[in-house]
Amino acid sequence: MSGLEKLKKFAPMRLAGAAKRRAAIKLRQLQYQADRRRPLENAVLFEAFQGKVVGDSPLEIFEGLKTSHKDLKAIWVTAPATKAPASTESVAFGSRQYLRALATSKYLVNNSNFPPYFRKAPGQVYLQTWHGTPLKRLGRDIVSNNLSKSYLDTMDREALAWDYLISPNPFCTEIFASCFGYSGQIIETGYPRNDKLSKATAQDRQRIREAIGVSDPSVTLVMYAPTWRDYNRTATGNWQSVLYLDRDIKLPEGFKLIYRGHSNTHEAHRDGAAGDTIDVTRYPNITDLYIAADALITDYSSVMFDYTVTGKPIIFLTPDLDRYRAERGFYFDFEDEAPGPILTSQNEVLAAIQNLDQISKNYQQKYRNWQLKFDSHEDGNAASRVIAKVFAEGK
Repeated sequence: MSGLEKLKKFAPMRLAGAAKRRAAIKLRQLQYQADRRRPLENAVLFEAFQGKVVGDSPLEIFEGLKTSHKDLKAIWVTAPATKAPASTESVAFGSRQYLRALATSKYLVNNSNFPPYFRKAPGQVYLQTWHGTPLKRLGRDIVSNNLSKSYLDTMDREALAWDYLISPNPFCTEIFASCFGYSGQIIETGYPRNDKLSKATAQDRQRIREAIGVSDPSVTLVMYAPTWRDYNRTATGNWQSVLYLDRDIKLPEGFKLIYRGHSNTHEAHRDGAAGDTIDVTRYPNITDLYIAADALITDYSSVMFDYTVTGKPIIFLTPDLDRYRAERGFYFDFEDEAPGPILTSQNEVLAAIQNLDQISKNYQQKYRNWQLKFDSHEDGNAASRVIAKVFAEGK
């Protein structure tokens, strides 16, 4: 950790923010413990990234349950910028209503961790969907392991509470047990969040594009979706947005750029983008954006695994590759297996997007090998397989 990073870590604003968060968690813990004495309800609590997203695999499972298990009450966790689906109950993350739903819903479906005070009640069934196939090492597999003891303790408690953990592929089935310290049931079904990618039509593509302001179907839509950085925080402790392209970048004629910031950077995100770039960070469901986009620019994000289900080209913009690999660690040889070019500058990216057809040809074999390794279960029916397993056994 550099001197500047140490100063940021112990900045007064950051320390004050941490103290405020601890106090709020303590109050919620007391309220939550009181609610745990209540009987369970025939309900499902859906949560994705602490309510900052109403999407990911929980959304596809919810859609499936609407027809297969109509008796179950659906409750969605939301944040200020998100909205629950129609005909469902909405509870704001951390609110009094959220604590009661967390304590009393028979089924819990989450793609991340619940708060540190969470303890599964007797009779509850917890389905952990997780949120992506990892390139970067997770949890206890991180070599440098800069994670705090409290975070690792939270992960251990979480893993003990999971009744089911979704794995999208054999690769994840092999590594999830060690990185999470999990010894329960892993169900290798593919990711429900990718089901739409196998079923999307040209009409779906056009509808989504028009919703984000791109009506011309001939425009080549390029999505830039980088992940967050452990070493890039604001003075208050929030993760900073990552943007290795100029905010006012001009793409060639016939191209349009959309920018998708990671959910971990929402607190520091500046809504809107300069120039012709369309900011889709707050768009409800990133899977729709995969359908709308004709090419993807990313770095180390798990979006690379989901996007290859579409068969469309990928470009990797990784100017900090050496540092990221050294500090976080990878599960495999990224440079050897990547299904697209690994670039370090904006000029290289601009040149690459004008040669997408050639990139597809050059990386055809690597792309196919990648799909066989990571996308073999992505046939559009993952959600139905999960529902048949979890909600039939859990009755």
